Amino acid sequence: MKNGWEREKILVFASREICYMSSNFFAHQIGAAFEELGFAAEICELSKGDDLDEKLEPYIGGKYRLILDFNSMLPRMETEDGVPYLDKLDGPFFDYILDHPLFHYNGLTSAARNLHAIVLDEAQEQYVKQYYPGAASVHMLPLGATKALYDGEKEPECRILFPGTYDSPDSVYELVKASPEPLAGVMKALIERRLGEPLLPMEKAFRQYLTEKGAELSAEQFALFMNSMYPVDAYVRDYFRKAALDELLTEKLPVTVIGEGWEKYKGTDEGSLRRERAVPFALSFERIAKAHILLNVSPIFNRGMHDRIPAGMANHTVVLTDENPWLAKRFADGEEIAFYSLENLSTLGERAGRLLGDRAMRERIAERAYRTYETEHTWKCRAEEILKMADEVRQN
Repeated sequence: MKNGWEREKILVFASREICYMSSNFFAHQIGAAFEELGFAAEICELSKGDDLDEKLEPYIGGKYRLILDFNSMLPRMETEDGVPYLDKLDGPFFDYILDHPLFHYNGLTSAARNLHAIVLDEAQEQYVKQYYPGAASVHMLPLGATKALYDGEKEPECRILFPGTYDSPDSVYELVKASPEPLAGVMKALIERRLGEPLLPMEKAFRQYLTEKGAELSAEQFALFMNSMYPVDAYVRDYFRKAALDELLTEKLPVTVIGEGWEKYKGTDEGSLRRERAVPFALSFERIAKAHILLNVSPIFNRGMHDRIPAGMANHTVVLTDENPWLAKRFADGEEIAFYSLENLSTLGERAGRLLGDRAMRERIAERAYRTYETEHTWKCRAEEILKMADEVRQN
C-alpha cells in the first residue's frame, strides 16, 4: 500500500510507565523510524487514571502491518466478552521485553494467540521458547540508540559515567532471607552460583541446581518458580554494580553515577565519586554525549546487549563493558568497544586507567563505534528488523 495514497499503518503502544519514562521514549523513537521508512505510525500512550476501555477500543479491528509495545500490559487484558485484547487487533503484536522474561510470567502465559516476544538476550530467547510455548514466536533484538541534540565539546575533566539505577545488595538480600523455604534456600544457592560464574544465565543455573538435587519440574512449574525468584536477578545486578564501582574508586579513578538510588551506595573510598540526579530517559543521551567513557555493568544480559552500549556508540563516548559471548562475536576489544571481565574485576580498573590516560585511544574507539552505530544500531535499523519479523510471522 505504500505506493498508493494511503500508507500502511503501524501501531505503537506505551502501555506501562517504566523507569525514567523510557518506554514512552522508545515508542516515539521507533515510531519516527517507521515513519522514515514510509509507514503511518500511530502512538498510543496509556497513563494511570486513563479509561483503558475507552482508549483501547478504537484500535479493535483496525488493520496494521504490526503492533508493538515495551514490557506490555496488554497481554493480560481481555475485552468484555472474555477474549484477549490482543486477539482483537488485526496485525501481529510484538512485546519488546526489556528485562529478563522471568519478570513477565503473567504476560507470557496469556491466552492470547497473537502474542510475539522480542528479548534482548539469546539465552533469554531460548528460555521463552522452551518455557512459554504460548508465545507465537520469539526473537532476539537489542534496542536501538539515539544521537543527542548536543554536539559540543566533551566535559572538561575525563571521567567515567555510569547511568543506571542502584539498590543496596544487602537490602535485596533481605527479600531472599524473608522468603519461605525451600524458596529461600534455592535463591541463596543460585546467587552463590551466579556470583561465581557471572556468565551463567539464571535459567541454566536453576537447571543445574535441579539436576544436582535430582528434582524435575514441568515447563510451567519451572517458569513459575523462576518468576518467584526475581530477587536473585535483582541481587546479582546490584552486587556487580557495587563491585565495579568499588574497584574503580579503590583505584581512585574519577566516576560519575547518575540515576535513582545511588544515595544508598556506601563505599570505603568515595573521594573520586560524584553523584548526579536522575533525568528522564530522553535527556540521558545529552548527558552521555558530554562524557568521555561510559561504563556498562550488565550481568543479567550475559548473552546480549544492554542499550547503554549503543547509546555510548551513538554519542562518541567510549563504552567500557563487561564482556560476554554475544558481544565478543560482534565487537573487537579496543576497536569499537573496551572489555573487562566480571570474573576478574581488576581488569576493569586496568582498562579504565588506560582509557582515562590515552585520549588518542578514546577518540579512535569512539569514531569506529560511531560508524558501527550508524550502520547497525539506529532505530531505523531496528524498525527494519522488526518489519522482517512481522513479515515472517505472517508467512508462517
